[in-house]
Amino acid sequence: MEYLSYVYGKIFGGNSPTDDTQGAFHTPRKVICFGNVLLDRLVQLEDPQLLERFGLELGSKGELDMEKLNQLVAEASQSSQCLTNPGGSALNTTRILKQLGTEALFFGAVGADQHAEELRQIMRDRGIEARLQTVEDAHTGQCVCLMYQDNPTLYANIGASAQFEVQTLSHAVSHEGQGFLRPVERKQILYVEGFFVPQRSEVCDYIVQHLVRERRRLALNLSAPYIVKRNHQAMMKMARAAFFLFGNRQEFEALAEAAGGFRNVDELADHLLHSGGTKVIFVTNGSAGVQVITNYVEELAPPGPVSFEDYRAQRVDQLVDATGAGDAFVAGFLHAWLEKRSLGECIRMASSVAAKVVTQVGCNLP
Repeated sequence: MEYLSYVYGKIFGGNSPTDDTQGAFHTPRKVICFGNVLLDRLVQLEDPQLLERFGLELGSKGELDMEKLNQLVAEASQSSQCLTNPGGSALNTTRILKQLGTEALFFGAVGADQHAEELRQIMRDRGIEARLQTVEDAHTGQCVCLMYQDNPTLYANIGASAQFEVQTLSHAVSHEGQGFLRPVERKQILYVEGFFVPQRSEVCDYIVQHLVRERRRLALNLSAPYIVKRNHQAMMKMARAAFFLFGNRQEFEALAEAAGGFRNVDELADHLLHSGGTKVIFVTNGSAGVQVITNYVEELAPPGPVSFEDYRAQRVDQLVDATGAGDAFVAGFLHAWLEKRSLGECIRMASSVAAKVVTQVGCNLP
C-alpha cells in the first residue's frame, strides 16, 4: 500500500491550478459534468469477513446510511491503509478527461463540513475545475470501495449531493453563461451521470430545456441497474433527449424491463433512435467489448438508417480494479470526439483508456 500511495502522488501531483471551486469561470470548457460529489475511500481487504458482518455481498454496490457507512470505513481502515480521493462517476470522468488533455467543468454539491474542505483542497491541488454548491446542515457525500482480490464492493451515501438546486445552475447561466457555455454552433458536451438523476428532476429538466441545443449535446450514463429500475421514467426522459447514451448490458436490460413494452435491449434502442434526432448508444460488455447502435452518419447530417456494430475490447494483461472502467470509457470517447475523430476512432480510444484504467487501483490512468 505504500507503493500505491506513491503511485497516487505521481498521478495527481503537478502544478497548482486556478481555484475554480470558488472563483469565476474562464474559457468555456468543452465538457460540463453533473454528478454526485463523493469523498472516495479505497480499502484493500485481506479477507471478506468484514462484508459478512455488515450483511453485504461481495461484488455488490448500493447505498448505506451515513452512520453505517462511517462505521464500515472505520473498521475497514483498521486493518488496511485507506486511500482517499475525490469520487463519483462524473467526477471520475472529469479527472480522466483532464489527464487526457480535455478540460472539463464539474457541477455538484457538498456539505458545510470538514470533508467538503478536504475535497476542495484535493480538487485545487489536482487542477479539477468545479462549481460546488454548499448545503448547510448536510453531510458531504461519501463512498467506500472495498477490494477483495479483483472484486470491488462499492457502497455510498450521496449526502448533500441530493440537494443540488436548479438555482445554482440558472444563476451560473444568467451571470456567467458566457464563461462556461460555448456558442451553440460549437461542440460542447453536457454530461450527466445516472446517479445524479434521482431527486433532481428539476435540474435535469433545466439542462434539457435550456442548455441542450444544436451542437451543445447531452450525454447520459445509466450508471447502475438499481438506479435505472427505481427511476425508469426520469431515465427514459433523459435517454430520449441524449445524443450519447452510455451503459453496460445489465443497465440497458434493466431499463428495457422497467420501462415496459420492450422485449430486449435491441427493441429499446430502436425505440430511442426513432424518438427523434441523431443518437449514439453504447452497450458495453466488459471484456467482450462494446456494441454501438446508432443512426449517426456524420456531423450535422440528418439521422440515417439504424446500424448495429460490435467492437472488441482491448486486451488487458493484468486486471487490477475494474472500478471506474465505464467512467474512463466515457472520458476517452468524449476526448476523441471533441478532437473531431471518426466514430470508430473514438470508440477505439475509449476502449484503450478503459483498458489502461483497469490496470490501476481506482479510476486512474497509469
